[in-house]
Amino acid sequence: MTKARLQTGAIGEQIACDFMQEQGYRIVERNHRSRLGELDLIADYQEFLVFCEVKTRRGTKGPHPSLSVTAKKINKLRQLGEQYLIRMHLTHMQPRFDVIAVQLMDDNPPIIDHIINAF
Repeated sequence: MTKARLQTGAIGEQIACDFMQEQGYRIVERNHRSRLGELDLIADYQEFLVFCEVKTRRGTKGPHPSLSVTAKKINKLRQLGEQYLIRMHLTHMQPRFDVIAVQLMDDNPPIIDHIINAF
């Protein structure tokens, strides 16, 4: 992955994190890594433990960022979420999987789409 793509992703994750906090979510963890992969954001919201995948693109050309969450990625995220709940002894919490799509605009605020309970 190129440095520019990593920077774009980091910017998008910070925007998503700020957005979630403004909406009343409590961020529990960012970039949780395990041998299976990575969970971008984990947040506590009401009775849910929300696992949030963040997808970021520059501009509005091309497909919507959320479309890059494939069936293979969904399966991996579900496994990661289940593993996290077990490892952290949080199996009593209701898991939820969201996607936040961030489109970075050159001279305008970013476009943020929060897809709640995406899968």
